[in-house]
Amino acid sequence: DPETRTRQIYEFVRDSIAYGFPKKPFQPASEVLSAGYGMSVSKSILLMALLRYVHMPCRFHGFLIKKEFLRGIPEDSVYKKIPPLLVHAWVEVLLDDRWIILEGATLPKAFIEKQAAKIPFGTGEFNGLGLGVHELDNLSYEWTGKHTYIQRNAILRDYSVFNAPDHYQMVFGNELKKIRTYYPGKRLIKKLNKHLNALHPA
Repeated sequence: DPETRTRQIYEFVRDSIAYGFPKKPFQPASEVLSAGYGMSVSKSILLMALLRYVHMPCRFHGFLIKKEFLRGIPEDSVYKKIPPLLVHAWVEVLLDDRWIILEGATLPKAFIEKQAAKIPFGTGEFNGLGLGVHELDNLSYEWTGKHTYIQRNAILRDYSVFNAPDHYQMVFGNELKKIRTYYPGKRLIKKLNKHLNALHPA
């Protein structure tokens, strides 16, 4: 049934694709799958492709997100070099005539739980360690047929929804050509991924 297909694909992308920064955020789904890692935009591209493969209606939602959600992962010298705003995205899937947000697919479950365990219970709103959440004690990354969020609290700018990631690129092409404004450079990516790789449970 549609919900089972959606859950299986959501959990596959969430947990089988590690969190890390590829050389560029917009990649073909096949490259994301082959690499085995991605950030919100690249994982959303893969998630969308798999959902459409099984004929699930879905759409791409683009944003700019504040870098604060990464605080505490790299050392300060690396963190300071990260652009203040980063490209961000999630997928929305149509189930029972309702659009369901699947941002929780951005981070693997084990990664989320490992990071959340470092933060005191009762903290509430929190941006850091890869998370950007309104209620730390009420994380919504498990599939329940409802919205899932994991970095929403750090979102600054909403570019709205698109039928495909390519449409997002076309509409904002002039801005996103300056990708270094909203995405780390190659050297910085290498340093960031070194820290992120250490956080993924073996």
